[in-house]
Amino acid sequence: MGKTWAIITLLEMVAEPVLYWIPVWYPVKVLFVAWLVLPQFKGASFIYKKLVREQLRKYRARGGAAATVTAGEDHKVHIAKAEHDHGH
Repeated sequence: MGKTWAIITLLEMVAEPVLYWIPVWYPVKVLFVAWLVLPQFKGASFIYKKLVREQLRKYRARGGAAATVTAGEDHKVHIAKAEHDHGH
């Protein structure tokens, strides 16, 4: 959650001159964050399944060596390069 909030805050800082003219921005932001974190909505899982997981699969399909997604466990990302660099 901390990373998500940091990204939203950073984008908000950059877009502040525009957001100033959008009076519904703060209620929309609160609803979006609630959707992400509340277990009833599973918003973060939805984002992961629809966006992040697909990008990880594409990266792996291109032969990316830095990250591998284990078969059957898409939610766990292992950093193969770090293990190799540390001699494991």
